[in-house]
Amino acid sequence: MRKIILASAVMAAVFVTAGCNKENIDVYGGGTARLELSLSAEGDFVEVNAMTKSEVTADVNEFSIAVIDMATDRTVSSWDRFADVPESVSLVPGEYRIEAKSPGNLPVAWNQPVFEGSQTVTVSAGSTEQVSIVCTIANMKVSVRCTDAFLAEVEPDFTVTVASGDGPLIFTQDRISAGDAGYFDVAPLTMDLHAVRKSGGVVTHHMEIDAVEARDHHVFTLDASGTGYADFSAGISIDYTCNEKQEYILIDGMEEKPVDPEDPDTPSASITLSATAGMEEPVTYSKSDLPSEFNLTVNALAGIEKYEVNVNSAGLRGLLDVMQMPYSVDLANMNADEEGFWGSLFGITSADVKGRTEVVFQIAAFLMAMPNETNELGIVITDKDGETASGTLTIIMTE
Repeated sequence: MRKIILASAVMAAVFVTAGCNKENIDVYGGGTARLELSLSAEGDFVEVNAMTKSEVTADVNEFSIAVIDMATDRTVSSWDRFADVPESVSLVPGEYRIEAKSPGNLPVAWNQPVFEGSQTVTVSAGSTEQVSIVCTIANMKVSVRCTDAFLAEVEPDFTVTVASGDGPLIFTQDRISAGDAGYFDVAPLTMDLHAVRKSGGVVTHHMEIDAVEARDHHVFTLDASGTGYADFSAGISIDYTCNEKQEYILIDGMEEKPVDPEDPDTPSASITLSATAGMEEPVTYSKSDLPSEFNLTVNALAGIEKYEVNVNSAGLRGLLDVMQMPYSVDLANMNADEEGFWGSLFGITSADVKGRTEVVFQIAAFLMAMPNETNELGIVITDKDGETASGTLTIIMTE
């Protein structure tokens, strides 16, 4: 919307996307000036691998407008809503700063994106000045997401507390399910998870985020690998993404006593994991020269109860985001959607896995889908006796 101010005048015109225009030419006597001012809002919170449309909208009619005399730093005209700005405003010729801001001034709040913009202009008698102010996002957004595996693992009264120096916001399951987002003035953040496993025991985790800037969208995705670990916190992971910065956090279990193969009381391994390559140490492949055969083998003498695959690398997670699939799957207990994706990928059903003492996956075709980066698959096997074994398949893919 454009509003033209005549005489020693300043007037604001505001548009968003297509915009709208208002014009009023009113000639004042004496030495007058004319200013044409346009205001727009643009930008979005930036999240890596985000496939969802942002909820951010900006109605510039609700933006506040202030006209400030640069010589005295005094606000000579202001309006709470641009919609209430008159068609013409008289001002003495001089230098002014025009400021615009979206509603909401809390440093920490739910669902409060903030847009701000300003520009200076000198208006002279008998001249016309055109000023365009672009209002951009000035604060940060925080979202928390939970996989089905996480929700199945913990009691529903878990909390995720995200805080800055200005105060905290507490994400509960209800707020997360509702898609509520927190908004913070730009400042370092902390995140604290507190949850109770349904099988018993408390899960806590603390992390700090110091590298922050306007337009950041900090996303915490909570995941779980299941029960049967040495420590209650084992298997809980947090995927933190923000503006091309990623951090994968695995909350480890208790340090267990090393196995002494010479100890006669040490039982023989009942679960083994092996692969053609990449299990003991990373293996590098070129997309132009992939192996024709690549097998992933699990042996469990008591029979496989759970076969959990956790996708730990960003590129593969991006593919799962496109397919709207969680980052973890239990191949021995897949639902219909998981069998439609993972089952088709590996050529299996859960019946081909659960209870079996040996499962061999031929995943050469899966290598083609891996992006050119370090691809990590965390594998956790639980047998029918409750014993577990885990390993990480690491494949570095190049052109």
